[in-house]
Amino acid sequence: MISVSCNPLFDGWHLTASWVQYMSYCVLTALALRVVQSLLRARAVQKGDFPHADDDISAVIPEFGKAFWYCFNGFNRYKEHSDLWLQFMIHVFELAAYPVLLVLGQPAVIGAWIGIRTAGGWTGWSVSRTSFLRFLLLSLLILSLSYFWLSQYIKRLPCSAS
Repeated sequence: MISVSCNPLFDGWHLTASWVQYMSYCVLTALALRVVQSLLRARAVQKGDFPHADDDISAVIPEFGKAFWYCFNGFNRYKEHSDLWLQFMIHVFELAAYPVLLVLGQPAVIGAWIGIRTAGGWTGWSVSRTSFLRFLLLSLLILSLSYFWLSQYIKRLPCSAS
């Protein structure tokens, strides 16, 4: 086994799969999570349960298929349903980084990041409990997939003291 002088976060690990394969897993998993999130969110949209909606309920979409498309699409006339796929990109980065951090024994970094994300969305979640519960569910799914599946593609390298 190779021992390297390193900063463990940057040099103390390597992928057992190719970067393309690993990132493909992350992108496809984030896409599947977006479908799950959109399915759950579409039901809430049908009921008018989303943060910062207009009081005249103009953004309520009664048809489930249309509500799903508005949530999944991310680019539409209702700002309440538009996320411009930014959350998808965040999930890709989380799925890529969490396994590395878990293998390196750095769960505090993950906890801090989830804390920052939680604090950032708190005003919306105080209005809609289902939004907060969807966030928690997706966070748990990302952590579980990172630990039980994606971390198998990360190998820790021993660092030498130099």
